[in-house]
Amino acid sequence: MRKCKSCDADVLRTDAFCGTCGEPVPGVKPVVPITRDSGAGVMGGGPQNRGSGTYDQPAAAAAQAAAVVAISDPGEPRPPTPELTQTTIRERPQSEPAPVLPLRRKKASEERESTEQESTAKAVAPAVGDRDTSLSNTPVPPGPPILASELLREQMQPRTPGGRALRRVTVGLAAPGIVGVVVGGGVNPLTFASLGLLVGMLAGALSPLSYGARAVFLFLMGAAATGVASWQQTLQSLAQESAILAAATILLSGSLLFRAYYRGARLARVAVSMGVVALGAWFFLTGGHESLISLEGYWQSWVPATTHILFGLLALLALMAFMDSSTRGGVHWWAYSLLTLYVIHIGVLVASQVWPAPSGVPTLEAPAIAALIAGAVGTVVAGVSLAQVLVLAFQAARRDR
Repeated sequence: MRKCKSCDADVLRTDAFCGTCGEPVPGVKPVVPITRDSGAGVMGGGPQNRGSGTYDQPAAAAAQAAAVVAISDPGEPRPPTPELTQTTIRERPQSEPAPVLPLRRKKASEERESTEQESTAKAVAPAVGDRDTSLSNTPVPPGPPILASELLREQMQPRTPGGRALRRVTVGLAAPGIVGVVVGGGVNPLTFASLGLLVGMLAGALSPLSYGARAVFLFLMGAAATGVASWQQTLQSLAQESAILAAATILLSGSLLFRAYYRGARLARVAVSMGVVALGAWFFLTGGHESLISLEGYWQSWVPATTHILFGLLALLALMAFMDSSTRGGVHWWAYSLLTLYVIHIGVLVASQVWPAPSGVPTLEAPAIAALIAGAVGTVVAGVSLAQVLVLAFQAARRDR
């Protein structure tokens, strides 16, 4: 049996305080007794006097035990909660204005990556209430910002205009031209030369060349095919001044397309003037203004005369290139119309020789037909590529300034 050191009273092994004097027993962790008496509890505030006026020793022991527990094992303190007053709300810092995010260019690979990231984010996106849609967390695409002046300059003076159109036109005409030369050309060196020129144009359109290299290569190949066809027309006495018509078609169509690419370029108007003069000279030298005066009933008489008149009409429509720089004046349509009319003119020329008037005899041979087919394709390709050659010359002259 253990004894209290203060009053030498007997205490149990589990007692933390002496039952007689109320002093804590050394070596035992004090335990607050739980009683039903509200007056002797921990929250009672101290010892109370009973009705007899004597001191309540158990109540004093309970109060001392509560003090020891509070000192020996204090609880985790909680920060005081400030009261939300009107002054507190008034002193909150004002929010900053949202930043302005500039538009930026994206490369093709970056656009694919951003598309994949957006699709992945949509698949695992949280609820609308859990999303962070603030501007500070909005991803900014890489690349330099796009300025309004750059957009206007790109519209007025593009860097590589007509590259895709040249490839499409070349492939769309060279492929059927090769088939026509192989089927109707026969075995002849002239046929092989025409076939080689067409294959070269097709390879130049499909090969991974640069913008300038492809334009120069296709222009040279088309001009060579046009020269061979004009030489054959002269030998066969098919058309008067055929070389002038081919050169005027290439020059005027190329300058009109260049005018459509660069509206304010002075070089475009100079080139269009030269093309209109060349086509007008051919029109009057061949008597196009008098071609509809005397016509006969068969188509070999009036169809070629109609094409002559249309050439003169397109020469007049090409003067719309001298309109204000704010509009293209439809010059790209007149350029493609001129090239299409030239192909029709060559087709009518070949058809009139293969199926002549009732009193005529076919005189056009198969190799000459192959050369004319290659020449028609070459004239169109040379006209479209000449516009890009003029673009290269204009850009080089502007860099040298």
